[in-house]
Amino acid sequence: MNVRYILLSLIVTLLLTACRQDVMVVEPMTADTGDEELVQTDYTGMYVLNEGNMGSNKATLDFLDLTTGKYHRNIYPSRNPNTVMELGDVGNDVKIYGSSLWLSINCSNKVEVADAATAVSRGHVDIPNCRFLAFHGPYAYVSSYVGPVGGTSVEGCVYQIDTLSLNIVNQVTVGFQPDELAVVDGKLYVANSGGYNATQGKGYDRTVSVIDLQTFRVVKTIDVAPNLFRLRVDRKGQLWVTSRGDYADVPARLFWLKNDVVGGSFDLSVGDMAFRGDSLCYYSSILNGATSTSTFGVIDINTHTIVSEHLIKQTTDHPIQTAYGLMVHPVTGDVYVMDATNYVSSGKLFCFGSDGQYKWETWTGDVPGHAAFLNKKPASDDYKPVIAPDKTYSPYIQAVDEYIPAPGQFVNTLPVCDENDTPASVAEKCTEALANNAGGMITLGGYGGYVTFHFDHPIVNVSGEYDLYIAGNAYQGNSEPGIVMVSKDINHNGKPDDPWYELSGSADVDSIGKVLYGYEITYTKSPMQDTPWTDNQGGSGVVSRNDFHQQEYFPLWLGNKLTFIGTLLPKNGVNEGKGNSQNWQLSSFRYGYVDNYANSNREGCSFNIDWAVDARRQPVQLDYIDFVRVYNGENQLCGWLGETSTEVTGAEDLHLEQSLNTFK
Repeated sequence: MNVRYILLSLIVTLLLTACRQDVMVVEPMTADTGDEELVQTDYTGMYVLNEGNMGSNKATLDFLDLTTGKYHRNIYPSRNPNTVMELGDVGNDVKIYGSSLWLSINCSNKVEVADAATAVSRGHVDIPNCRFLAFHGPYAYVSSYVGPVGGTSVEGCVYQIDTLSLNIVNQVTVGFQPDELAVVDGKLYVANSGGYNATQGKGYDRTVSVIDLQTFRVVKTIDVAPNLFRLRVDRKGQLWVTSRGDYADVPARLFWLKNDVVGGSFDLSVGDMAFRGDSLCYYSSILNGATSTSTFGVIDINTHTIVSEHLIKQTTDHPIQTAYGLMVHPVTGDVYVMDATNYVSSGKLFCFGSDGQYKWETWTGDVPGHAAFLNKKPASDDYKPVIAPDKTYSPYIQAVDEYIPAPGQFVNTLPVCDENDTPASVAEKCTEALANNAGGMITLGGYGGYVTFHFDHPIVNVSGEYDLYIAGNAYQGNSEPGIVMVSKDINHNGKPDDPWYELSGSADVDSIGKVLYGYEITYTKSPMQDTPWTDNQGGSGVVSRNDFHQQEYFPLWLGNKLTFIGTLLPKNGVNEGKGNSQNWQLSSFRYGYVDNYANSNREGCSFNIDWAVDARRQPVQLDYIDFVRVYNGENQLCGWLGETSTEVTGAEDLHLEQSLNTFK
């Protein structure tokens, strides 16, 4: 069945407000797979991550629409026109967790995070030589070679990332050059390869590191075989680990482990594997000069026997040149094979039915090797949140979901926190300060620091009216403006992990050309010293310490670096003092920001959900919201006043009865 291309590549030029420059955005090429037996399931698509060639900066993301049979190549640039067009250098892993799409970009030393349904970026996490992803509870886990690509061999690490804030909260040292990892019964298993060791004459690593997720410490190492790579867990809790051998005396093998003990192995050079019920589907490759021959087989995970070597039926009319990745549809059982072809040009994606019969093939980006299925979005247009008729609801904040301040002079004191705290415990402290109109106060620190909170009910958008009041501690001449973002819980999991929309304030119309969109800043911990920062505009500076506040300014419960991305407001601080005197005046913006006017100015502290805009600054119509986020929109130092830091003291739904009546 031949692929029919229905849309040629288009190039369009957009004027981006983020950097005020013309940027070329390449629209994706779309092909019709011609699938005549398309079965509609809860899985609406499959993302394919193409590695690209090392050093070429050509990692790309494709999307197979399982509802239409269309295949879309290189979708990331058009979905994210305000960011660098390409994903980066060498795509190494892709996973979907909750409503987020996670992409490990190895040689670019970053993990990109996007909305799973739209592929619109949420941000990224800087991790050196990052490899593979796993998830458990509120955290993502990323294996890292730590040292530079191809550099001197050092022990690797697993980084623990808070999935909401995208900040690194912990890391643990494992074996040399760790690759795939999996969670089983509260433990994280990591396959160590030691590939850099071998090139430097030290021999391959042979171990699986076992990390206890409660303590986040390595509690055991399991000796398996040299040069481990793949590591997957089946539905029985068994681990399947591939060894690539030493390419000389020790052959490649596939091992299975149960209860931390090697149970057996197979004489197979497995490149990739996927599960279908009690079957492990795999491909095993044998290199013949410049080409490879692949066998596609099935192992029964109960009897640990090979039950078939004919998972798919290859034909001479549709040959697979270089098998490089394998996926199996969770419902239909269709088998998808990623073909790297010659490793330097476009690859292919093949689809075979559950009976192994060839169905179709299509071109992909360069070196396709990783994929993830997208579940149907659980929200529907007619969904309404449930309001209990016999429950009493409050117009005030119910709880704080996350508190990630940037470094600042009031951090670790508002609220009081120390190195023994966790993201959960500091969120509880913020809840005590803000919930139920408690009257406390928290600081957001320097630019980008934020707090996320929710009410005990959705807040309805009453068109043309203010919907939300948020209090700070501003007064005349002391405005420290914070930007407001809002979100709907479209996946109904009670977590703020869905798309966010900014409430556009007056600076967007009063200060055109002076507002920076897509601004990014990274702070680096320097204990008890000025905290240095760099940004994506080529700027750098410090959050200065002063004599008034002697505690550590960097959040003690977080890692060593913090990165924030958002809108940067024009500086509002002016020193009106004469001579050596300082008389700083921080003027208010006209509307639309927290801690911008005194709390007594109810209108000045109120917000309209109608102001919501998306990442392209286009208006978004939201009928209600579930979560609110406030972040500091200023990056400035004002003499003895120090950094401009937004403070929050509470929030209120301005039409509680209308919100409740809407959902009864």
